[in-house]
Amino acid sequence: MSSEDTVRGIPGSSPSFTELRRCRECGRTQDGGIRLQRCAGCFHVLYCSKTCQKKGWKAHKSLCRANANVLANPQSGWDQQLQAIGFESISVFSDALGQWLDAHKCALQLCADVAIIRGGGYDSFQSPQKMLLFALVPRSSTDLPSTRNPSLTFQLKDSAPFVIEDHFAEGAGFWRDWDLAAPARAAMNEKYASHPLYAGQLPILVSVEGFSLSQTAYFPQFYPHPSWLPGAAILAEAGRDIVLDDMLSLIRGSINEGFPLRPLEHAPSEPALPGSFVRSNGTWMWQPLFPDWSKYRRGQHRGLDETLDTFQSGIASRELMLYFKSL
Repeated sequence: MSSEDTVRGIPGSSPSFTELRRCRECGRTQDGGIRLQRCAGCFHVLYCSKTCQKKGWKAHKSLCRANANVLANPQSGWDQQLQAIGFESISVFSDALGQWLDAHKCALQLCADVAIIRGGGYDSFQSPQKMLLFALVPRSSTDLPSTRNPSLTFQLKDSAPFVIEDHFAEGAGFWRDWDLAAPARAAMNEKYASHPLYAGQLPILVSVEGFSLSQTAYFPQFYPHPSWLPGAAILAEAGRDIVLDDMLSLIRGSINEGFPLRPLEHAPSEPALPGSFVRSNGTWMWQPLFPDWSKYRRGQHRGLDETLDTFQSGIASRELMLYFKSL
């Protein structure tokens, strides 16, 4: 089971991008001919044109209205909570969290894959319906929000699946938001309807320590590509639990030790590479630490070195991620 779309050239497939600021619908980035504009409703999502905004409205509408309502009617105490963790307003916080989630999207999707595999597969997450919690901790910083490295705004403290009914049995507010998000879930199912490996979607709950408002997202899930199945035998020899532990070490390390994982645009089928975000032309750009895993050498990034030292399977990073796709 995977959060990665492995079939190219069909509706729903999308390339990798190094820039964080891009159109929500088509993925285009801002340049001399394109100026990204914020959604007029929630002031959070970016679009490159009215055409893309109209095309994405079906999926975005319910969440847009909910987000706009949050921005327009902040609850008592939110400002104090946000200022205590380093954010001046709900709008600044929302932008920072959104960019952090985008910066670590690859690692978070891999983390979701590990949770599903350990939980018995995608179907076991559907009955009863489960969510995956990402518990974050804000990093302290003296930088202004506009100059903070977006990949270093939070740390991943924990991740764990839970049964929605048990956790929100008396949470009327959650169930209202869940119902409001039904069109977004339906739009995702429609988007990937023609995908031969699409299994469904995994709901995600993101919480930040010190702030009482959580955010919900949805990760598409895909069955393993048949060409990867031989890798399962190799993982069986190494021990599945050991391999999953190594994957979690790589995932957590990439987030918390500052080497965010991301696939290369020209080689989307290759395993994601570690990199860093740098400021360029007014936006944050991801740059890989090396062109492929075979070029890794100790001393290039201390956090990466220390993370790889914790591996127990004896499988190199590139092969580990390739074999992992077969589970």
